[in-house]
Amino acid sequence: MPFPPKRTTTYNQGRQLVDGADMQALFDAAQSSQQLNPAGAVSQAGATAINAVFVEVLAGAAASAVLLPPSYPGAEVNILNNSSNSQQVFGSGADVVQSGTSPGTFAAAATGVTLTTLNSVRFFCIKTGFWQRVVTS
Repeated sequence: MPFPPKRTTTYNQGRQLVDGADMQALFDAAQSSQQLNPAGAVSQAGATAINAVFVEVLAGAAASAVLLPPSYPGAEVNILNNSSNSQQVFGSGADVVQSGTSPGTFAAAATGVTLTTLNSVRFFCIKTGFWQRVVTS
C-alpha cells in the first residue's frame, strides 16, 4: 500500500458506514513498512523515494539519500538507518525538514538533513510543507 493513502471515496456527512475496502486501505497505509538500499546521489533529485510509514535503510552507499513523501498534516514516517553509512534525508518538492534542535530551524528542501548510522528518526507533519523530526540514538 503506497504512502500516503489516496482517498477512494468521498463520504457524505451522516450515519453511513465506512466501506470495508477503504478501512483496509487506511489500515494498510498506517502499518506499511519498507526496506531500502539507497543507491542514488546525495541530492533531492537522486534520492530513493520512501513509500511507507516504517522504513529500514539496510545498506546504503556512502553517498546516498532518501526522499520523504509529500507532507500533509498527520503524516508520519519512521526511519531506522541500519546501514554502515550516514544517509541524507530530503523533503519532497518544496517541503523543508527540521534541521536543528530549535523548532524553527529548517533545512531547505534541496539541502536535507543527515541521519547517522544505527540511529532512527521520526518525521511528522503538523503543517503542510514542514517535516518536524525527533532523533533517537
